[in-house]
Amino acid sequence: MKARNKKKAKNVLIALSILVLVLAAFYLGQRTQVTVKKKEPVKKAAKVRAIKKKSTPVSPAVKPSRGAKVAIVIDDFGYNTNNLAVFFDIKEPLTFSILPNLRYSREIAKSAREHGCESILHLPMASHRKDVAEEADTIKPGESKKEVLARLSKDIGSVPGISGVSNHMGSLATEDKELMTEIFEYLKKRNLYFFDSLTSEKSVCGDVAGSVNIRFAKRDMFLDNSNNVDKIEGELSELKKMALKRGRAIAICHDRKNTAIALAKAMPQMVKEGIEFVYLSDMVK
Repeated sequence: MKARNKKKAKNVLIALSILVLVLAAFYLGQRTQVTVKKKEPVKKAAKVRAIKKKSTPVSPAVKPSRGAKVAIVIDDFGYNTNNLAVFFDIKEPLTFSILPNLRYSREIAKSAREHGCESILHLPMASHRKDVAEEADTIKPGESKKEVLARLSKDIGSVPGISGVSNHMGSLATEDKELMTEIFEYLKKRNLYFFDSLTSEKSVCGDVAGSVNIRFAKRDMFLDNSNNVDKIEGELSELKKMALKRGRAIAICHDRKNTAIALAKAMPQMVKEGIEFVYLSDMVK
């Protein structure tokens, strides 16, 4: 009997030991599971935050309205081709004003057309100034209509593909109503507009253009009275302000190295600031 009780007690002890081991194992398993569950949300949250940070869209820069139009007219082409590459690299509309019957007049007109630039004839006309040499065959008041129109026809033929004509010098000629009427009537027949460089405050070109009913525009400002790059950029800044205020502006500059450099530097920034560059033909009325 004692032996049987002793054996029974031993079996109970073994059973209790197994139960303790099972409970211990269960407890450890639950603790491990709880630890994992506590850590997982932290990891997922960190991951979500990281993704959110990467995918947060960056607000695009506000693009200004391109409602202010500017035409740049570059005078005095024809003497050489030195600065053409810089002007062509600008990739914005430019209008080349080309002197007639010079060594490179025809070549520049052709290159301008191939590079998407507009060309006009820069017609030599009589000036009040005596300190500047006249171009050959400068048109002057008092000459016969036949002589004026023959010279004008020859000059137009020497610069193929033009859309209009501007005055080179011409402070004296543009004050003469009879002369400008003869010229404008001929240009109208050729479907060419006239651009007044406005070298005289007494110019009659605007009035005559209205009476002849020819397409017409006039200069608002010069950009390169100085050959200093910084000063030209300063003038371009003033041009921008004028255009943004008035909605449009036309500027004249010249075929010079520093002018080309200033334009190449300033024009892309002006586009970002709301300027739309156009050809002169887009500005005539």
